[in-house]
Amino acid sequence: MKPNGSKQHRSRNRQKHRPHGGHGEHRPPVSLTEEGVPAAVTDAPRPSPAVFVSDKARATYPWLPPRVIAGSVWRGPRNERVQVDEAGDAIPWRARPAPVR
Repeated sequence: MKPNGSKQHRSRNRQKHRPHGGHGEHRPPVSLTEEGVPAAVTDAPRPSPAVFVSDKARATYPWLPPRVIAGSVWRGPRNERVQVDEAGDAIPWRARPAPVR
């Protein structure tokens, strides 16, 4: 005979029971187009374009792919980082130092 503290009983008790609806966050509804696809918000920032990396940047940083998203930062094999601008030029990029805790 199994005691009341069986594995199945204990695993069911570990589950947290939350009311439906999540954590109490309220988000505005998403507007959809006629096709049922989420519509872009009028004040949304424009997406960054994909650009071809310049020949000069590819010669300096051969590990860069030929096409990237403008503004993206890429890390090389020696942990150097470069950012590619909208013209396809790569410039050294350094992150801010981590905040002191």
